[in-house]
Amino acid sequence: MNKIFIPLLLISSTSVFANTIHISPEIKIGPYEGSGISGAGMQLGLTDTLGLNAVYFSYSHTSAEFLYLDKDRLKTYRIGAQKQLVNRPKMSLQLEAGLVEYEGKKERASGISTLESKGVSISANWVIAVTDNIAFRAGADFNYIDRDKTFFPYDLTATISTGVVLSF
Repeated sequence: MNKIFIPLLLISSTSVFANTIHISPEIKIGPYEGSGISGAGMQLGLTDTLGLNAVYFSYSHTSAEFLYLDKDRLKTYRIGAQKQLVNRPKMSLQLEAGLVEYEGKKERASGISTLESKGVSISANWVIAVTDNIAFRAGADFNYIDRDKTFFPYDLTATISTGVVLSF
């Protein structure tokens, strides 16, 4: 994570001390229908940087399990930015792009099969600020991984995410 966060500090358009910290924990729902809360994530970065409201690194971990036999795990690593679109009420859009890592396991009477793969991950969130320091966000993540390298039936997986944005 230091490999991503340190360059963000260095390319900041103003002094690091003039910026504030952007932290946003989140929970995720998916990738299977009815799986409920199956993951969590975190955004960490700086506000008021590069002409944007925030620039940050995003990490998330999503797991799904079926009857203790099938297990899938997605880890995402993305760079994101937040831009304010509406002033009253204060609403912003977050866009992220990066990498997804997949690990899957299937247990059958014939044995255990495992697969690992990587793909592309994007995310979009709508952010509504309630104060200068607190906002709520909701959005969706989309991961593209070749289905021949996963146990998923499709190339594209999606999760719904919601979180709180804290700036201080």
